[in-house]
Amino acid sequence: MDHEQKERTTVVTTGSGGGGGAGWFIAGGLIVALILGGFLFFGGFIGGGGNGGINIDVPEKVTIETPKPAE
Repeated sequence: MDHEQKERTTVVTTGSGGGGGAGWFIAGGLIVALILGGFLFFGGFIGGGGNGGINIDVPEKVTIETPKPAE
């Protein structure tokens, strides 16, 4: 019997497809930059030196009127 030799290709994959830690490194750097920027902005070091406070005027007495039901 004459057996034919067939060429076979084997593909080997490893792990779950993780591409390393570069994405996590970049995300961590962005988080640190946001925290630092917020600290500098709200601390008055940049952005005009505002106090970062919010003033809301609220009336001292609030009355609620409900309509009378129709008869």
